[in-house]
Amino acid sequence: MNIKDKGAVEVTKNCTIGELLSENGIYMPAQCGGRGVCGKCRIRVQNGSLPVTGADRNCLTDAEIEDGIRLACMAEVTPDENELQIELLWQDEENIHALGDESAGEIPDTADPQHDFGIAIDIGSTTLALSLVDITLRNAIGTVTAINHQRSFGADVVSRIQASNDGHGEELQRIIRDDLNRGIDDLVQKYAVPKGKIRRITVAGNTTMQHLLMGYSCETLGVFPFEAVSLKQEDFTAEKVFNRTDLDSAVVTMLPGVTTYVGSDIVSGMYACGVFDREKPVLLVDLGTNGEMAVGNKDRILVTSTAAGPAFEGGNISCGTGSIAGAICGVEIDKDSKRPLIKTIEDAEPVGICGTGVIETTAELLRTGIMDDTGMLDEEWFDEGYELAPGISFTEQDIRELQLAKSAVRAGMEVLVKRYGIKPEELETVYIAGGFGFFLNMEKAADIGLIPREILPMVKPAGNTSLKGAVMALLDENANRIMPEIAKKAEEISLASDTMFSELYMEYMMFDEK
Repeated sequence: MNIKDKGAVEVTKNCTIGELLSENGIYMPAQCGGRGVCGKCRIRVQNGSLPVTGADRNCLTDAEIEDGIRLACMAEVTPDENELQIELLWQDEENIHALGDESAGEIPDTADPQHDFGIAIDIGSTTLALSLVDITLRNAIGTVTAINHQRSFGADVVSRIQASNDGHGEELQRIIRDDLNRGIDDLVQKYAVPKGKIRRITVAGNTTMQHLLMGYSCETLGVFPFEAVSLKQEDFTAEKVFNRTDLDSAVVTMLPGVTTYVGSDIVSGMYACGVFDREKPVLLVDLGTNGEMAVGNKDRILVTSTAAGPAFEGGNISCGTGSIAGAICGVEIDKDSKRPLIKTIEDAEPVGICGTGVIETTAELLRTGIMDDTGMLDEEWFDEGYELAPGISFTEQDIRELQLAKSAVRAGMEVLVKRYGIKPEELETVYIAGGFGFFLNMEKAADIGLIPREILPMVKPAGNTSLKGAVMALLDENANRIMPEIAKKAEEISLASDTMFSELYMEYMMFDEK
């Protein structure tokens, strides 16, 4: 089989094209986990033929099917498909704009061979961030970001737990190792770090991402009582973690987590925000796929997570994309003409809608009356959606995806604060973490009810707090003691059976400021 711009790949057994791409190291977006639901893995048959599947009929228009478009995750091929030629139709997300740690001080072109260095890593469900840290000078000097190619097994952790339990654990480990090793090599080569000078590597991430990296079984992560193989802070060799021997001088530290669904990324974030030594309580909210959050001070910490899903990162959105060049990230709609004025990343030609674009579009649809506070579009746009750019529309189903995500996060925040025994106005600071949170228009987030308007004065975009904490763990000798103490002190509030959460979740489905 031949793939346009990729070359020929050998079909050695009966399989789907999605499976064939994965086996050959070709990334395929499959936010639904390859179940033929999200419609993101579109290909076009240029030579030969592929039968139309039920999933094709559900996700594609008649015109698209007639044009030879199929879903790669459902298209089956056999070893005799020698004449088949296809084109991959999804956007390349290799150059994703994810927020890393801000380097401090003057950035050198090359590493000083007399200095020691470390690498801090944040493994997100969607994106990865790695910072090179000059341990001698005590500052981060460079960061690289990349997509987590495990997304080909689904956008959320539940999909990846299931994939691991279905026999794909080794493949998931290989994918994340390859991604991280590319990032490490990029940093080492860019700054010419001498061999043997990487002394430490710290790794933060949600519990599932760390399990997949370490090759741990995920069988107990997805079923009650949701037990992890390990949540401890532990040191390993680079060969054990990354399957490479050229970093034998480095100690790799897996930072500690709290529970299966509140991982070391939140512990690292709490350390970065100084939650552990505050007098007044602060709230940390990570606006990612897993909706992890924490509230606390030096005396007490409560944590929780809520299944926000990938909508905040452009996932499960019909024209959604990662934060790549051309992603629509800002929207204003003229109230009279109802026409949009859009902003894209790098001012490139629009290719899709990223997370901030999803929020801004919804807020503008609400403000201009194109959408009511239940999330229903006006009749003119109900069937085809609101067009932001040629071929890029925001649909009723997209609104529903955001509705579920924002309601889960808002309800989770409120339950956590109430269970802590305080009112929102008693919080000293509300940290909104993650690259999405850093670029989010907080006013528009309040317009749709994602965050309470009364806490806007306390809101502080905090960037990638998970990566910042991992950087600090390389530089602060107290971190090895304090982070495990934070993890031990934190008490998890389970929202699954919480009546208050269920009631608030339904209440905050409405798009308003209350």
